[in-house]
Amino acid sequence: MNVSLALGPSTVFALIVLIAFLIFFFGAWSRIEQQGHRPVLRALRPLVRLKSLIGQSAETGKGLYYSPGSGGLNDQPGAAETLSSLTTLSAVSRGAARSGASLQVSANDTLSYLAAQDVVQAEYAGAGRLDDFDPHNVRFVTQQDRLAYIAGVESSLDEEAISGSVMLGRFDSEYLLAGERANQLDIPQVAGSSRVEAMPLMLASAGPESTLLGEEIYAAPAYLSRRPALLASVGAQDALRMLIILAIILGVIAASTGLLPNIGDYFLR
Repeated sequence: MNVSLALGPSTVFALIVLIAFLIFFFGAWSRIEQQGHRPVLRALRPLVRLKSLIGQSAETGKGLYYSPGSGGLNDQPGAAETLSSLTTLSAVSRGAARSGASLQVSANDTLSYLAAQDVVQAEYAGAGRLDDFDPHNVRFVTQQDRLAYIAGVESSLDEEAISGSVMLGRFDSEYLLAGERANQLDIPQVAGSSRVEAMPLMLASAGPESTLLGEEIYAAPAYLSRRPALLASVGAQDALRMLIILAIILGVIAASTGLLPNIGDYFLR
């Protein structure tokens, strides 16, 4: 049996990008692990605000509410955002456990709920505060029903003694319901999403100083945990982004000057 493997130009380009990312990633990781060289990250004010909310929760004795988004992990749209938010939850849980803050978490998906519960429990155990972990503080609200989930978030903000609200992950226009309810209750917020439907609403509700926009939610875990693998990933993404921008500029110049007049057709085949 003869098997023919034909790779199109787009597939070849994707493989090149993947290989380049891996090279940059392991190169950055090696520098961090062996030389202790940490990349310089620009300040993200919403994450500074997030740390202050953890401290405020510990001081007031009120809970910090955390939502990983209205998406899910069970083959649902927004799985990448949800996974990034759960990684951020790990760092938030660590800070809450060490400071004695109370953390309230909700989920809109069974897998997200189980993952969130494991993440929070593991961080409390790692901080030596497992006795302070209450499994009832991680709640399963609905099964992939965005509007019902946001209604549950509103209910929690109304009924619980909440000192701050953190909503990071996949949200659409339904976010405004919970965001405005938090404003009405004078609850400080930190919000973030990569969805264009949610970002302007978050800016209006939480404010520009408390909103993570687009890819910033994927960088949040590296900022908060400072783990070498996550820092290397951020560094590799930045290096690869610069490489792609350079390739585009050179491609435009080559096509404009006639050196490679049909370079654009190569990627359209």
